[in-house]
Amino acid sequence: MDESGEEIGLQKKIVEETRWEAYRTNPMFWLTDRFKEKEESFRWSLHEGYEDHKWDGDKDPLAAAWEDIATSYAKTKVGKASTYRSIGIESGTGCSKTYWLSRLVLWFLDCFDNSLVVTSAPKRDQLQLGLWSEIAMLEKRIKTIRPYSQMYKLRLAINEKKRVHDTAPDEVTSSSAWHAVGFVAGTGADEQSANKARGFHRKHMLIILEECTGISEALLTAFQNTSTGYTNYIVAVGNPDSDVDTLHKFCQQKDVKNYRLSALDYPNIVMNREVYPGAVTTASISSRTDVYGKDSGLWKSMIRGISPAQSKDSLIKIEWIEQCIGIDIPMDSYNAVGVDVANSENGDKAALAWGNGNCLLHLDQFQCPNATHLAYNMIFDSGELAAKGYEDYKVSDITQYHVEPSFVGVDAVGVGVATVNAFKDEGLEITALSGGAWSEAIPKDDKGRPYYSFVSLRSQMYWQAREDLRNKELSIQVEDRVILNHLIKQLTLPKFIATNASIKVEGKEHVKQRLGGNSPDIADAFVYWNWMRHGYRVSNDTGFAAISGG
Repeated sequence: MDESGEEIGLQKKIVEETRWEAYRTNPMFWLTDRFKEKEESFRWSLHEGYEDHKWDGDKDPLAAAWEDIATSYAKTKVGKASTYRSIGIESGTGCSKTYWLSRLVLWFLDCFDNSLVVTSAPKRDQLQLGLWSEIAMLEKRIKTIRPYSQMYKLRLAINEKKRVHDTAPDEVTSSSAWHAVGFVAGTGADEQSANKARGFHRKHMLIILEECTGISEALLTAFQNTSTGYTNYIVAVGNPDSDVDTLHKFCQQKDVKNYRLSALDYPNIVMNREVYPGAVTTASISSRTDVYGKDSGLWKSMIRGISPAQSKDSLIKIEWIEQCIGIDIPMDSYNAVGVDVANSENGDKAALAWGNGNCLLHLDQFQCPNATHLAYNMIFDSGELAAKGYEDYKVSDITQYHVEPSFVGVDAVGVGVATVNAFKDEGLEITALSGGAWSEAIPKDDKGRPYYSFVSLRSQMYWQAREDLRNKELSIQVEDRVILNHLIKQLTLPKFIATNASIKVEGKEHVKQRLGGNSPDIADAFVYWNWMRHGYRVSNDTGFAAISGG
């Protein structure tokens, strides 16, 4: 007997749903059957030449991480909770992370009805030039499998039959559209960004944190707190730069499945030819080996995806900082502030470190488009700033912490000159920090001979901070744990070289490289504050108290 049309339709529906379920639980099947790409792009062990390869990192980490998400979903279908709904990948550079993430985004959107994918990175250009540039290159292929998809600058909508006015990516929290969005994370403790991140909700939601080392812990926590559903997933990737960066600490959480992706396992390296153009090559590894040395933390991070443990030549140890956090010690020295200047709307930030005596009380980190107005923000209150037409950066001023002008230490190199001059224009003589070491501040033996010399004032100030932390002569009372973690991270990165002749601390530009291009602004402000509180080159008969009380 012929089957009825209704039965045939039902059978087709069952077959179709079975296929979709196979796509959801087997992403490699989706990749090859529906998206028409090769599995070996992510399961590298399928390439010739891997038969005897000894893996430096985890085996086939991109394929394995992708399948972890699918396995987590499969468990929910049989009423089981998955151990891992979060994935962390610490990776060498040039290993196709962005290429993989673009496919991960499309798989999730294609396979999970009414889903939302949030992609985040510290800066807008990182989103636009990285993951979203890769997604844009796939627009024609996306249209093939999803004809009604619409591509915008930082948004991909799956079921929009015609183009609409593009919605700001961070304003889609209440939308029911089926889409992926780019969300700029920011690099500081931005509560506004964290509040927006808490607003993302969907039954099927995937959050991707690209360049996670530069994302604040506050924002990561906000994303974790909003990812409460059984089919809410977080994938964080990046190149690790220290044991205290956001990515590494995320990977160490017990409910996060972490992978290490080593460039030494990449097809271009294992097969000794450029299988994937534009990715890491043997030549690029050789070049970085010559520059950084195979045993350096930077080489291990950039090549092997290993989070650099504290180096033997690190100037300041983590344990020295931690022993000073929240301790009670006798108050001494002067109220002071250290100022690291910036002059940019979107680039490096400025930072202020405020303390009463030898207690660090507060850290400000903020965007500072005008270095001249930075001085005015430290002199005038909000009402006076408005009356005078100056930008208000919403930071503390010197009256709040009873800091006399001569105990304001400003980095006077480069853009800092404008800040110094602005103070002078207001009749305030602050201390410009530039030039060579201050001889009167160099420790001497009982015969007046210096124990050591310094190649620059910067090296001398960092060394002073090192010794004060090591000897537990500071109390760090900063309550904001996020910005405190930034301080710890930045202080533990610089290295030093000590010879019989002098001590040299690693320059700012080298530290910036390991911070992903970001300035060690908070650490510099801290170091300047600590230097100023000692009262070097400031008369002791200033007429005001050395400690809190003004």
